[in-house]
Amino acid sequence: MTPKQKKVLDFITGYRIRKGFAPSQQEIAAGCGFQSLGTVQHYLKLLEREGHVARRWNGKRSIELLPSEMSTSGIELPLVGIVAAGKPVEAFQLPDVIEVPSSMGGPGNVVYEVRGESMVEMGIMEGDYVAVHPQLTAENGQTVIAELNGSITIKKFVRKESRIELHPANSAMSPIVVQETDDFHIRGVIVGSMRLYRRWTGKSST
Repeated sequence: MTPKQKKVLDFITGYRIRKGFAPSQQEIAAGCGFQSLGTVQHYLKLLEREGHVARRWNGKRSIELLPSEMSTSGIELPLVGIVAAGKPVEAFQLPDVIEVPSSMGGPGNVVYEVRGESMVEMGIMEGDYVAVHPQLTAENGQTVIAELNGSITIKKFVRKESRIELHPANSAMSPIVVQETDDFHIRGVIVGSMRLYRRWTGKSST
């Protein structure tokens, strides 16, 4: 790997750790000091060819770190349940453990499996796993796991004057406005996400 390839890969990795989703090509260009998106695309193609990243065609934030790249120094965290990226679903436990990059670790951190498509524009897809730092408060704009009337969901936390809204990252969906009569609290803040890939072998599983 060349120094510039490593610079791009390190930027993508650090961005995902801080934000919980992939950077755009414009953000990579700005963060790495490149003058054109063509340069970014060149290095992404090299990283993809070497098996460090994968990209979904025509996606805005479609860059994913492959497990071989993410798990070089993995740790195990509790896999505690499923969270809805869409309409909130009833909270239930899914006691297990899962290996995640060590960068997603932290005191009390846990992992949820995502179901639904409300956060796709942040690069969080159906079947992804999100690492969560448990806390009862969040800053405006942070992505959180929230409990609403006994059901849980993953959304962007937005405070507007005296009311709270839970915003999806999907232009086809509407925000959830938390009412005064709702039983609402934050379970934690997203600190990272990852996707597990299964390689196609050409053999049928049936």
